Amino acid sequence: MKPWTPSFFLPVLVLVLLGGCSKASFYPLIGSVGGATVGSLGGPGPAAGGAALGWGLGEGAKLMEENKGLANKVKAISEGDVQELVQQQLNEKMDDGFFDSMLDEVYGFLKLCLMGVILWNIIPIIYTRYVQKKSNNNDKSIKKTKKNL
Repeated sequence: MKPWTPSFFLPVLVLVLLGGCSKASFYPLIGSVGGATVGSLGGPGPAAGGAALGWGLGEGAKLMEENKGLANKVKAISEGDVQELVQQQLNEKMDDGFFDSMLDEVYGFLKLCLMGVILWNIIPIIYTRYVQKKSNNNDKSIKKTKKNL
């Protein structure tokens, strides 16, 4: 599948729009790509600077988008409105749906698998090193006994 065809962009678009991701999480990416594109007109140096500037602007836009609910929380805390705080927490938990909980479970399983792979590779290396050192020590002791005979 070629990367610049509609058959490539359609699944990506579906995943982005229906995957449960916030559009704000893509702002830094969009900003860095846009900044690098504009900066590339001046060469490699300005392209890197444009990407950094675009990423910074995108990150700022992401933070502003994500922190819209923070003003409501601060207002509820300052007024002592416990019911409003509870309602906001319930709304946040309702936004974390089935997809997010399943994704957390998959990440946990992947972390467990990663630890297994690391142990699968590290333990034989450590054991082989131990056996090799033990073998070298035995060889030295055998040579000493042969010398003494």
